[in-house]
Amino acid sequence: MAAGVATWLPFARAAAVGWLPLAQQPLPPAPEVKASRGDEVLVVNVSGRRFETWKNTLDRYPDTLLGSSEKEFFYDAESGEYFFDRDPDMFRHVLNFYRTGRLHCPRQECIQAFDEELAFYGLVPELVGDCCLEEYRDRKKENAERLAEDEEAEQAGEGPALPAGSSLRQRLWRAFENPHTSTAALVFYYVTGFFIAVSVIANVVETIPCRGPARRPTREQPCGDRFPMAFFCMDTACVLIFTGEYLLRLFAAPSRCRFLRSVMSLIDVVAILPYYIGLFVPKNDDVSGAFVTLRVFRVFRIFKFSRHSQGLRILGYTLKSCASELGFLLFSLTMAIIIFATVMFYAEKGTSKTNFTSIPAAFWYTIVTMTTLGYGDMVPSTIAGKIFGSICSLSGVLVIALPVPVIVSNFSRIYHQNQRADKRRAQQKVRLARIRLAKSGTTNAFLQYKQNGGLEVGRCMYLLGLG
Repeated sequence: MAAGVATWLPFARAAAVGWLPLAQQPLPPAPEVKASRGDEVLVVNVSGRRFETWKNTLDRYPDTLLGSSEKEFFYDAESGEYFFDRDPDMFRHVLNFYRTGRLHCPRQECIQAFDEELAFYGLVPELVGDCCLEEYRDRKKENAERLAEDEEAEQAGEGPALPAGSSLRQRLWRAFENPHTSTAALVFYYVTGFFIAVSVIANVVETIPCRGPARRPTREQPCGDRFPMAFFCMDTACVLIFTGEYLLRLFAAPSRCRFLRSVMSLIDVVAILPYYIGLFVPKNDDVSGAFVTLRVFRVFRIFKFSRHSQGLRILGYTLKSCASELGFLLFSLTMAIIIFATVMFYAEKGTSKTNFTSIPAAFWYTIVTMTTLGYGDMVPSTIAGKIFGSICSLSGVLVIALPVPVIVSNFSRIYHQNQRADKRRAQQKVRLARIRLAKSGTTNAFLQYKQNGGLEVGRCMYLLGLG
């Protein structure tokens, strides 16, 4: 059974590249490798470019295409050479692998085309040498992210124009995700951004103390308590705009379940929910504290700016890509906080009037020390406590400083990727505009030529007396 599969495998590979039309004629007999061949020179013709190498050089790797008998399917008896209709520039790196045993990644070639060439010749990407491995992985990861971004852009409506028969939901979703598609979408985009700014500013201003009239001096009250109706009207207008936007997005979403589970959808719900709960909560002392706590969630409206700010989106993508590094940072800080809190508690245990009354109470000191804040509300008084406090501050600097370069490099990488994506989209728009202009110009020229040709034909017929 295994021998039968091994016999059919070369035919299947040859048929896949178009060399062997299996559906039109019967299979030829399997090629036989001549036993008389020794260490001879083989000529490999790749799309017209001839390469010469020793047969023993290719036989070093019998599990690959050139090192196995499968290459006999590409042998041209008339020219006495092996012909491959592939990229000759890529083949240079493949042949260099057979000679040296090290596979190098070409910097000027497409990484996806390089992977396709490796797959054709039976080479695995793990054979890439250490000198090119890191760059190969970075380029492959960047290419995968670029393809994912293009796919998300097409799903979000930033791709090609919608067909003429597209539904209302598709047009709405495209307008929400890409406001530059129409003037109405752009106006709604700026209107929602304006109300987000008004809501955030009102949430801040209503806590500022306001003085009463000069003739009636009273104690200062927050502006929200002194002018409740004005702030209530502004909050109502903002919430109505946010509610309408959320319902329209929910209606136009391609997948409503996926939209409801998204982070931005949850932020929208948390931003508008306190207003509707406050309409039904009675104003008494029993529930006033809970309602005040609920009003704190209005600050989440500021996260709605992430739809309007590319920088905030880049920051979110950076935090998402650095999840493992941030997890390592939090885990390291947690371990160091527990260790130094325990040490500081026992170092200060014998002193009178100490603030290190327990290990959890010492957590605050270790947190502000390791993060280099140092409020000074808790200080050690013993020599051992001061020594361990110094070690705690130095350890905090090292623990926090180590993951920071990784986060910065990821931010720089994502930022440049977004810049390149914006540049590609701008170039695509310019290219599409030029294509439309060229098509319209060609059509107009053809119509003008046809019209002029018709006039000339009519004139000739008139002169010949046929008109």
